[in-house]
Amino acid sequence: MTVDDWLSAVVATPPAAAEAVVGLLLEAGASGLWEDLPDERGRPVFRAAFEAGQEMRLMAELPDRLTLAAEALELPLTDFELELEHQPAEDWSETWKKDLRTTQIAPELILTPSWLEAPPSTTAKILRLDPGSAFGSGRHPTTYMCLRLGCDLLDAGFKPQNVLDLGTGSGVLALAAALLSPEASVTAVDIDPDVLPTAQANIELNGLTGRLALSLTPLAELPGGYDLVLANLTLNALTELAPTLARQIRPDGRLIVSGLIEEQVSEAQAAFARTGFVPLRHLGRDEWSALMLLRSGLDGPLPGESPPARETCPEPTPLGPSAEARQGADISAALSSPTAADPTADPSSPAAAGPTAGPTPDLAAKKPRARGRGRR
Repeated sequence: MTVDDWLSAVVATPPAAAEAVVGLLLEAGASGLWEDLPDERGRPVFRAAFEAGQEMRLMAELPDRLTLAAEALELPLTDFELELEHQPAEDWSETWKKDLRTTQIAPELILTPSWLEAPPSTTAKILRLDPGSAFGSGRHPTTYMCLRLGCDLLDAGFKPQNVLDLGTGSGVLALAAALLSPEASVTAVDIDPDVLPTAQANIELNGLTGRLALSLTPLAELPGGYDLVLANLTLNALTELAPTLARQIRPDGRLIVSGLIEEQVSEAQAAFARTGFVPLRHLGRDEWSALMLLRSGLDGPLPGESPPARETCPEPTPLGPSAEARQGADISAALSSPTAADPTADPSSPAAAGPTAGPTPDLAAKKPRARGRGRR
């Protein structure tokens, strides 16, 4: 949607309140939401787009919502920061795409936005993705660490036959599993019916129709027998689902979970240990953490199991410029071309025509640096 002017509500939040902040911004009527780069204090920063004319309402409503969230989570209100910014006319539903780029997740997996051209590769699988209205750009540390742990597991020789992506969003984790384990049966489930069209579109985009099953079926009602489950959720959801996951994952199966901040890891590990899971790896990046766990053959805690040390997850490797950077490079190249600088050049030549007709974007204009909608 293009508007003459729109409002951006920028909220810096303690990591423990990130989920609550996303929820309150959506409840306040945000029409677009994405995560920006962390601020100088390492806090997650979220930007929400609102149509113009709502400034007075938001100035009265958002501080109250943040106060309630801080009180509920027993966090100091001073740890939150709110700012409203007027943004220039542009299609803000596309703004979040501008900073995304093709990324090497692991030697065997490249993730590329659907609107960019993927680099040629003779060895790595290319996963093309358009998050659409669903969470799942693949850029957030929680998603990236899930992908890394999954790739490492497959590199070690693990060959899953029955894979579940719990809370699939855009489908990115399920798609990666299907690409890298062509012999596996992959099921992708979510509680939000609105994300399924996006996931289905990404299945078709990657030529995986018939390889993935999409479902809204609750975890407890699924057939079970999974030997690999990927769950990028929240601490509350993971701890609540731990007993059901223990029933649905076969002995010696693997569970990869993310969506945890560092301070929540011990609580998550304890909840899974009580249901017979053994921690194998703990991967961390910034304030976020991901775990790989083994489903033991027991239904209770195992004595003497010490948690694994936290490993620092390496940064993903960008393989090309973002769409916005490519656009800027094209304009710079056109302006610096010999024909652009030489008024005596042959005006009939294609190069003399300059850039294609249309308004030149203001590359210095302040725009949110989007990192995808939500964490996935």
